[in-house]
Amino acid sequence: MSKGLLTALLLSIIIIPFSFTQSPHCGTLEITFTGIRNTTGLMAIGINNSPDGWPRKPDMELNWKKTNATSGSMTVLVSDLPYGTYAISVLDDENCNLDMDYMLMFPREGFGFSNNVKIKMTIPKFEACSFVVDQPLKKISVVMKYMKNGK
Repeated sequence: MSKGLLTALLLSIIIIPFSFTQSPHCGTLEITFTGIRNTTGLMAIGINNSPDGWPRKPDMELNWKKTNATSGSMTVLVSDLPYGTYAISVLDDENCNLDMDYMLMFPREGFGFSNNVKIKMTIPKFEACSFVVDQPLKKISVVMKYMKNGK
């Protein structure tokens, strides 16, 4: 076997498996949360890729402890997210029960949505909160909201 053919064969054995493990149609989503009122508990994130189930039944649920939150800000990464349209709902779950706690119908814990949609009397629509991941790194920010006297 010639030296050139052997080299080509070895290179193909090394390169071909890597081409299957790196999807060209996935990106990393970098989410920066601001306005976090303390470092107690965790940030519970729901990611939806369609209006179906929005926001109460997310397609993907992720939780991060707030131990690395500084000055009311925290950044997390969601890797290997297939390219597409998404919307995010966030709960500042201070007591780690993975549920929004209420007092007299008002949320006691912080919450937020992608695109920082203005909150009215109803949950914002998926379309208002949606954004597109179509590049290797997509950065978004979510400003956390807390109801007055929500302690």
